[in-house]
Order: sequence, then C-alpha cells, then structure tokens
Amino acid sequence: MKKNDAAECDYILKRIHEEILPLMDKAISDDSVLFNNDNLKTCWEEKNCDKEVCPVHSKNEHLRCWQIAGTYCGGKVQGFFAEKYKNCKACDIYTAACPTVVEELGEGLNNLLFLIRKQKRYNAKQLEEINHLNNELSSAIENLDTKNRAIQEMVITDKLTGLYNRNYLFTVLEDEISRCQRYNTTFSIFMIDIDDFKRVNDEFGHLVGDKLLASLGDVVKKVIRNTDRPFRYGGEEFVIILPETEPSIAIIIANRIRTAFEATIIEIDDGSGKKNISRTLSLGVAFYKKGATSQELLKQADTAMYTAKAEGKNKVIRFDFLD
Repeated sequence: MKKNDAAECDYILKRIHEEILPLMDKAISDDSVLFNNDNLKTCWEEKNCDKEVCPVHSKNEHLRCWQIAGTYCGGKVQGFFAEKYKNCKACDIYTAACPTVVEELGEGLNNLLFLIRKQKRYNAKQLEEINHLNNELSSAIENLDTKNRAIQEMVITDKLTGLYNRNYLFTVLEDEISRCQRYNTTFSIFMIDIDDFKRVNDEFGHLVGDKLLASLGDVVKKVIRNTDRPFRYGGEEFVIILPETEPSIAIIIANRIRTAFEATIIEIDDGSGKKNISRTLSLGVAFYKKGATSQELLKQADTAMYTAKAEGKNKVIRFDFLD
C-alpha cells in the first residue's frame, strides 16, 4: 500500500471512529441522533428544477430529499422513502452527499434511524387509534349496560307508583326464603291496603285514584329503610319485605307508613272546585318461620290486613297475635 493510500485509510478509520461509532452508541438509547453532513446539496437548485409543487422546492435548508415523500423527480411524483430509496441512492444528489465511506455510513445510519422513527410514529398512531377504539368500545359497553339496567328496572317496576311490581315480588320473596334457610335468619313482610279506595274511584274517578296510589308509593319510599323492598301487589294493595327484621321492628315501620299516609293530603278538582282528600291504611304483618312458603307468608299478611279492616281500619295487625 502506498504511503498516501495508507494515510487516507487511517484518516477514514479515524473519522469512522470519531464520527460514526459514537453515533451508533447514542442511537441505542436515542433514535433522534443525526449524522451531520456538510456535503448535502439542494436538489432543486442543482438540477434547476422549477416544480414548485415539490415539498422541498424553495426550502432554504438542505433537506434529504430521498427521505421526503411526494418529491417531484424524474418527471413524476415520488413515493415514500422505502419505495424510492433505491433510485435515490443512485442519484447524483445522494452520491455527492457521500464522497467518502464515512458519509455513506453516516447517511446509512441516518436512513435507518429515520425508518425507526417513522415506524415508532406509525406504531404510536396505531396505539392511539386502538386506545380510541377501546375507549369507544368501553363507552358503548357502559352505555349498553346502563340501558340494560334501565330496561331491567322498567321490567320489574310499577310505572304508577315507582315501586317494584308483583312479578318481581315472588322472585325476591323466594330469594329471601332461600337466604333465611341457608343462614338461619328471618324476615318480616307486611301487606297494605288503602281503606275505602273504591269509594275514591267511584266518587272522583280513576285519575284521582291513581294520584292516591302514587302518593302512597312516595310515602313508602320515604319511610322504609334502604334494605327494605316495596312492591305494588295489585290494585290498592302493597307488600313490603323487610330482610333480617323482627316483627316488633316491622310493626314500628308499618305504623310510620300508616301515620305518614294518613297525614298526606291530596288536592283534587272534581269540577265543582278544589278539594282536599285523604285516606287511611290497614296493614297486616307476618314474619318468616322455617319451612314457610312464599304463598303462606302472603296469606298470613293478607289475613292480618283484613283483620285490621274488620276491626275498624287504620291500624296494624300482627298475624301471630291473632287467636
């Protein structure tokens, strides 16, 4: 090897050691590093290009036109970097930017890092779209769940009073009996009937009767505890299930409902002027004993309620106190 060739080889190796290898080390943790190349040319100036639609045209900085999509070269618009790189590498603008192997290695490193950054941006965009779709899906599922709960609530709710309906009563009653059998506990139940309700319908009409029923629903919801379950049994009859409640407590709650409803005034207009009406309640209380069925409990509460009516109405009667 000639002396000049050896000196040039040493110079190239020195530049690789000082300019390329440190960049490769940095690129391991930071893909934004860049090999600075003083040999970059401005393609549109070098080629006297007048295609102002080209994305690099008239730009003051020396852009790497081979990395930019949509450049106008060779009489047509070019594609993305990976599609046009082979042709771009053979272009005199690229070869002029790489007079030695140092620049060629540097630009090769730049191109690899460019592709890595592009892929990361693409992956980040895909991840963002996936997260967006996941959020939309989660929102849709949540909305569907909310609607399903609303539909379920409608299915088991009496529209007029806002209490649970008769069909749901038997489901809850059977569940409560099963729970008592499993854990050896008890619960109370009472049935409510509006005294002289038929007279209200006959004298003032069914709309007023409905208003009276709705007002009883409001009273019940205000008086009972969070754990108690109220139901409209049918017509003017209501049932309330009180889990893990002794009869003495059930009697207290029943009397609270009775006195609260008695004090409730309903304002009506029967065509002859405004009037205030009110009604009283008769209530029958029963409580679960091991082996009792749901039908037996309802029958006991019903019997106690009709005893209350027979004894003058507006009172609470406990079934197990009957002779």
